[in-house]
Amino acid sequence: MPTAVLDERGRVVLPREIVDELGVGRGDMVVFERSDGNYVVKGTSRGDRRLEEVMDWNPPRDGKPENVTPREMKEVWKS
Repeated sequence: MPTAVLDERGRVVLPREIVDELGVGRGDMVVFERSDGNYVVKGTSRGDRRLEEVMDWNPPRDGKPENVTPREMKEVWKS
């Protein structure tokens, strides 16, 4: 049975065979689902939204900040 060890910050590195079986990679999300007193690790279907793709987004800029109201800014943080 594959095992993993928590590091000092509480992070877990999934064993390679689990990563391969789940079909996940760097930047993909996994879900920890509680089932009968245990946790089950599942890959998500959001593989098309990898972290690298989101972080590499670079919209065109004109050097001028947009005028945004506090209410509009709150709406941005809700999404």
